[in-house]
Formats: sequence, C-alpha cells, structure tokens
Amino acid sequence: MKNLNVTMFLFVVLAFAKAQTSQAQQDFTGIAYYQSKMTLEKSEDSSQMSKLDPAMRKMFEEAMKKAGEAEFTLKFSRTESLYEKVQQLAAPKKPTSGMSMSIEMTGNGDTYGTTYKDLTAQTFLREDKIQGKEFLVTDKIEPLAWKVMGESKMIGKYTVIKATYTYPKEEKTEKEKREEEEKEPSLLDLVKDKDRVVTAWFTMDIAVSNGPGIYQGLPGLILELNDGETTILCNKIEMNPEGFEIKKPKTGKKINQADFDKLQKKKDKEMQERFKNSKGGVFFEQIGG
Repeated sequence: MKNLNVTMFLFVVLAFAKAQTSQAQQDFTGIAYYQSKMTLEKSEDSSQMSKLDPAMRKMFEEAMKKAGEAEFTLKFSRTESLYEKVQQLAAPKKPTSGMSMSIEMTGNGDTYGTTYKDLTAQTFLREDKIQGKEFLVTDKIEPLAWKVMGESKMIGKYTVIKATYTYPKEEKTEKEKREEEEKEPSLLDLVKDKDRVVTAWFTMDIAVSNGPGIYQGLPGLILELNDGETTILCNKIEMNPEGFEIKKPKTGKKINQADFDKLQKKKDKEMQERFKNSKGGVFFEQIGG
C-alpha cells in the first residue's frame, strides 16, 4: 500500500509538471466560488448536552449550522491569491423573547478568515478575531504532508483526486493534562476537534497549487475540502475574468501565528471559566472556528 501511494504521488507530480509547462506559455488568473456548510454530530450522550433542555440544545445546533453556512471567493494567479467571504446584507432582526444565541466563525488557520497568500515567498496574511478584537496574522505558510490517495471523482466538469492530511496532536504538559481532567465540561468543547483529519479533492485541470483559506501545496486547485464538521465545495470557476485585482488585507493588529494561537488559547480558557461560573441565560457573541 505504501508503494502504491508513492507511485500515485509521483504520477500526480509528473502530470502536474506537464500541466504547468503547457500553461506556462501564458499567464492566467481565475476566481473560484465556494460554499461552506457545517454538520454537527449528535452528542446526546455527552455530559454537556445532557445538561441542556431541548430548546437550548436546538438553539445551539441551529446557531452552529447558521454560522457554518457562507459563500467565499478565491481570486488566484500563479503566484498569489486572496480568499474572502462574500459579504451579504444582514437580514432584518426579528424580535425575540428570552434567550438568543449567535455564533460567528473566524479564521484560526481554517477557512473562514480573509487570507492572502504569496505562493512565491510562501507567506500569508490572514484577518482574524479573538473575542471581537481584530488581528492580522502574518507568517510563513507551513507545508502540509498531504497523502495523495488512489480515488477520483467528478466535480462539475473537473476530475478531482483525493488527498488527506492529519494534523499532529498537540503535546500537553502535565499541568495542562490535570487541568483538562479537572475542568467542568462546557458547550465550547462541542466545537473542538479531537483527531483532525482534512480531506481535499484537487484538480490538475487547473495547475495552481492553491485552495480555500491557508490550504495549498497540492498539484492542482482544491475544489472540495472537508475539515471536521465543515465542508467547502467549489460550484463555479471563472478563468481570466475582466477587472481582476488582488488586494492584500490590512485590518487588525499584526501578530505571528504562534503568538496568535497562544493568545487565543488564553482567551478560550477565560471564556470557559466565565461560562462555568455564569448563572441564568447564555449569549455567545462569537467562538473561534
């Protein structure tokens, strides 16, 4: 099986190189349109969900589902790209009584933040938030050890090939392990991935090593991405569109990825403490994606 995967990878790389050579005679640009959706696994037996009444549980699930539904565009050339959410007019707010819940998905290295990539320098800029405060995460693109599988399918008119990447598990200190065991479970635990495996479907018909969010590094454009409960699917591609322009994001305090992750971990812990000690109704303004 290992030899088969190596052979498949070499075949894909050679085909990608051929496609790049054929397209190198002229530069090209494009815009890929994506839609995302989120499917929460049922957690009826979890201690967190068992403490909620049916109305609260339904409210949480609907808020998560709504937060995960969005449209994005990826403007790309051979050397750079801009991935951003399509801004839509806010729907009129309906009068509510009692509890309400709103969850906003942010970037956090995934596929929700406005992300600019310089493929030549292998750097990125991503607009992100932590509890409402805006940041501009600036860092090198970390290479992902994709495994190209022997599966293919069609997405529209494009043949796509399957690849997977498994994020390494975070090493925790003995103190963090004890705190994890002793802490009170909360609703926030329901949106944390355990074993995080990302599945991508890419096409060599568009020979650009790019995709949604920070994802890239495959021999072709990623048209579908499955990351935990989130699925992002490309439903339209425009090649060499008129008026094509890529603008780098500028909003937020500049910070590198390591410092951003450290700060977010700290703020998540503070939020869990506030939730544990809160009484009465709960309103989530936003949770990092």
